[in-house]
Amino acid sequence: MTKGDRQRRDGTTKRAQLTSGDHGGPKDKKAKRARIQPVGQQQKKAAATREWKSLFARLAEIKQRDAERQERREQG
Repeated sequence: MTKGDRQRRDGTTKRAQLTSGDHGGPKDKKAKRARIQPVGQQQKKAAATREWKSLFARLAEIKQRDAERQERREQG
């Protein structure tokens, strides 16, 4: 007598039809966490060494620029 999900005359509604992906569970479920492999001690040490090397390279560039500025000031 009723089509789709319309309300029946006595006031009750039909059950919602569940699709294959909808099982009526809670909608605020937490997503699965990504699986991250633990970082080894050697990898940590290598990363720290790379960071230090890049830091010292930047400091050397800054010192070189300062030296060039001093030379320009003395010449100019």
